[in-house]
Amino acid sequence: MSSLLAGYRNEVRLMTYRRKTTYFLLFSAILPILLALAFHALGPRIGWIAVSASFPIQILSIYTALWIPLFLFLSIADIFPHEVASKTLKLSLLRPITRFRVYMAKTLVLFTAIAAIFLLLASVSIVCNLAAGSSVMNGMDYFDVLKAYLASFISMCALAALFVFVAQLFQSVSGFVVFAIVLYAVVKVLPYFVKGFSAFSIASYTDWYVLWLAGAVSVGKIVITALFILSALVLFLSLGFLRFDRKEA
Repeated sequence: MSSLLAGYRNEVRLMTYRRKTTYFLLFSAILPILLALAFHALGPRIGWIAVSASFPIQILSIYTALWIPLFLFLSIADIFPHEVASKTLKLSLLRPITRFRVYMAKTLVLFTAIAAIFLLLASVSIVCNLAAGSSVMNGMDYFDVLKAYLASFISMCALAALFVFVAQLFQSVSGFVVFAIVLYAVVKVLPYFVKGFSAFSIASYTDWYVLWLAGAVSVGKIVITALFILSALVLFLSLGFLRFDRKEA
């Protein structure tokens, strides 16, 4: 356990040293402010755009569909294909730590980064809502935000697990990033042409937090969907480790 914690701390330091991580976190905090200013300015003219108590949830779809997946593609490329290409993965494996713990440390730092982005987004968007002078959020509003962000975190972790597995097939950073973007775009568009495909595609569940907020949706459907996403998370983490364990450093 101590070796896993040491590996995790090392991966956290490596991620924080990367400039792109700083830029992503900085922009994650700035974007809600820009959107709040735009909504506040356009609200009186358009009418249906406004900074309201639901603002933290309104902008969530932008992050889960575009911003966080892009962050994952670039971060996973640095954590896996880049380390293989630059031969720095050997340094991790030379330490008294198993391959499984190296793999889990790298994966856990991704989950931590996802949580950090959601925490920034929630904090800044709530502050923007209060600063805009909109209706004050009550306890139920905060509970809805908590549910939506928790559901989004689970789906983003499952998406990360999928592309961690895909990354094990590449030794080129650019090759993985291009393939990941194309693959993600294809699986997002394919449900419009193939009926029923979305039910089996993890990429189609980036907005499943809507189910948690819709009172008409049964608890059973939410539980079944949650089990599917968690199963996909475990499955792709396992497949990714099997590839990682056989990979030459």
